Amino acid sequence: MRKFEPLFGFSGIWARELDLKFDDRGHFSEILRQSDLPDGVPNFVQDSISSSKKNILRGMHLQLNQWQLITLLEGQIVDVLINLDVDSINFLKSLSIELSWNMLNQVLVEPGFAHGFGVISDVAKIHYKSSVYYGATEQYGVLWNSPEIANYWPKNDWIISDRDVEFKSITEWRQL
Repeated sequence: MRKFEPLFGFSGIWARELDLKFDDRGHFSEILRQSDLPDGVPNFVQDSISSSKKNILRGMHLQLNQWQLITLLEGQIVDVLINLDVDSINFLKSLSIELSWNMLNQVLVEPGFAHGFGVISDVAKIHYKSSVYYGATEQYGVLWNSPEIANYWPKNDWIISDRDVEFKSITEWRQL
């Protein structure tokens, strides 16, 4: 199993490619060994799966005090992250990465980051491990096309939930 590596030297985000073992029946992969995690990552308490169709955009969601391990099980997505921890030296630092189920397909994110993704394949299935239970902390978000991150998204006719469209821009969110 490969170890998590800091993503492009980005503090607070690690990524890796899972070892997929193929045979004539299909493939097998181990998602997580606790020993592969960087120091300081708490135990995960909840696993969730989402399935999204092409051109669905989910985000940008921020759960305070929550670590997430995001594993792409099927498909291809553009994943966008921005540091919204006002106490971090990396405040407002952002990045976009392309995840594909059979290439770079796992991202570990520490608390303080807003996260969203857009589906560029026909379907994408994502497995989340979270360090807090869903709904146990307040949930926040910022507008997916805020000027700070708007250029990260490919030009698509995105389908976005009513909740996600109502989020404030990053500038407006900072003024709250």
